[in-house]
Amino acid sequence: MPKPPTPDEVHAIPHLAAIPRVEAERLARVIEVRAYGPRALVLAEGDPCHGFFVLRSGRARIFRTGFDGREQILRLLGPGDSFGEVPVFDGGPNPATVEAIDPSEALFIPAATFIDVMERYPAVARALLRHLARRLRAFTDLVEQISLQTVQNRVARYLYLSAREEGVPTAEGIVVPRTITQQDLAALVGSVREVVSRTLRVLEDDGLVEVRRREFLVRDLDALRKMI
Repeated sequence: MPKPPTPDEVHAIPHLAAIPRVEAERLARVIEVRAYGPRALVLAEGDPCHGFFVLRSGRARIFRTGFDGREQILRLLGPGDSFGEVPVFDGGPNPATVEAIDPSEALFIPAATFIDVMERYPAVARALLRHLARRLRAFTDLVEQISLQTVQNRVARYLYLSAREEGVPTAEGIVVPRTITQQDLAALVGSVREVVSRTLRVLEDDGLVEVRRREFLVRDLDALRKMI
C-alpha cells in the first residue's frame, strides 16, 4: 500500500512550492497516490482528463502512436516530473499516452483541486506558466531534431546527453547504463529499431561508443558532441 504524501512532498512539486504550509497539509489529504507495474498504462491518449500527475518514483514515458502503429516518445519521465497539465486547462482529452517503464508511483492531483489552489494563489499560476514555457521550448527542440537531423545525429545526441547526465567516468571511457530498450530509443529519436541498431553499429565501428548488454561505453564524448 503506497504511503500518503507528506506536506513536504506537496511543497516539492514545483507548481506548488509557494503555497502556505497549511495549504500543503490540506492537499496532502486530497492527493491520491497510484502505483503501477512495469509497462502499466497510466494515461491513454484520447481519454478524458481528470487531473494531472507527478511521478513519485520509477520511470515512465510519454508517447504518441501513429496510424501505422509506430510510436514517437515525446519525453522520458523520472521522479519529480509532472505530466498531464495541459488538458486540465483546455478541457480536452489526454493528448498522449503515458506508460510506466519500471515499478512506479505517481501523485494524482484532481483538476478541480488544482484550479482552486491556482485561483487563490497567483504564484502557483506563475510557476505553472514558467513550467509550460520550458515544456514548449523542449517540444520545439524535439520538432527541430526530428525534422532537420538525421537518425545518427539524434542517437548521438541521446548518447551525449546521457553520458553528461548519468555517465560514470572510467579508464576506458564514460559508462552509461542502458535504462531504456532499443525499441524505446527508436521511439525517442523518431525511427525504428532496425535503423537505430544499424546506427549504433556505425558509431561502434567508428570507435565512438561500445554497445554492451547493460550499458554503453562512450569512448569519444567530444566526437558525439560535434555530431549534434
